[in-house]
Amino acid sequence: MTDKYPTLSLRERDRRWASIRDLLERSGLDGVVVFGYGRDSADSYITNEVTHSVVLFPRIGDPVLFTGDVPLGRYDEPGARWERWVGDLMIGDSLANLAEAIRERGLDRTALGVVGLTSRFVGDWSGVIPFGEWTRVLALLPEVTWADVSGEYESLALVKSEEEQVLLRRAAQLGEEACAAFVGTVREGANEHEIAAAAFHAIISGGGWTRWPFMLERAGASRFAWNIPEWFGMGGAPHVMRRGDTIGAEIFAFYGGVESQQQIDVSLGEPCALLRELEEVCLESYEAGLAALRPGLRFAELAAVMEEPLHRSRTWNTGPMVQTVSPLYNSATRLHPEVDPALARLERLPKGKALDGDFEITVGHAFALEPNALRDGKRVCVGGTVLLTADGPEELNTIPNRLNVVA
Repeated sequence: MTDKYPTLSLRERDRRWASIRDLLERSGLDGVVVFGYGRDSADSYITNEVTHSVVLFPRIGDPVLFTGDVPLGRYDEPGARWERWVGDLMIGDSLANLAEAIRERGLDRTALGVVGLTSRFVGDWSGVIPFGEWTRVLALLPEVTWADVSGEYESLALVKSEEEQVLLRRAAQLGEEACAAFVGTVREGANEHEIAAAAFHAIISGGGWTRWPFMLERAGASRFAWNIPEWFGMGGAPHVMRRGDTIGAEIFAFYGGVESQQQIDVSLGEPCALLRELEEVCLESYEAGLAALRPGLRFAELAAVMEEPLHRSRTWNTGPMVQTVSPLYNSATRLHPEVDPALARLERLPKGKALDGDFEITVGHAFALEPNALRDGKRVCVGGTVLLTADGPEELNTIPNRLNVVA
């Protein structure tokens, strides 16, 4: 490892593999098949690579990686610099090879887990395995008893080890640099494309990456929607910043496959009284969440603490007030949209989404504290990544933790 470009060691590999074997023992399973097709490539927890492949992890023995084609990156000069965690490869028809490997190991009449039939990741709730592929797996291995352990497997990855915390801190540092670049590019006459590009450049030039949805971003004098900007998918001219505008973004800064998040919000010129009011709601929520965060607290309890200022303020939210990183659990969204006069034009108010799951918080869990408050066509969202350590919450970001003002 180096301070700027840390990597994971074989000790971390062994720790992860041991945690998976413990899961298999607890569940009475002889192995697990992990489909890494989703945004967060579940197979990478085993392989430390992002190949979106299939992995067989037996309770006894080493895992096997199934790829459709030769992974050329393992064999050329640039690829030789990286240590590979899984050396057993089967190349070609991944599902046929999977069935063959399961039969060779005498696992074709046992109970096996599967990861990918469902998921906690946003947008992947119905799983990432195509219907045709899973139908074929069932036909190839008719005597296997399958158990969906997606949630349990993802929960292993949710708790960050000491080595993973190093990568998380580096990811958050890149997110902090992205926020600085974002704020530093805001000026009268600047367009939202170049402001967003500055953030991306800071992440990638620092050795990081980003994943779908890459960035949520919106700019203008009045805004209450929150999603990927229309120009991502539709093209068209960017918004050009004028005094009185705000621009906000949700940044997904990754390093070494570990995700951090930052909610940067910038006002061009002194914010109006309503923006300051919304900021105060967000700051109260953030500080309350930070003060409450401790081992043994439940995620639902943390969410309730952070939602309390929203309930008292005649504001509403478009995104969760808090979520885990990587994002597996989300607090409720679109609470109290009926308070907003700007939504009076809508035939129906936005449909809210309740708290998404619950768990007991432990040391090693990381969160995006991202309180947001809206009313009358104005929106403020602040916050960054917070890691719960043995010494308490560790704030990994500072710049996005309040509304930034560019004079």
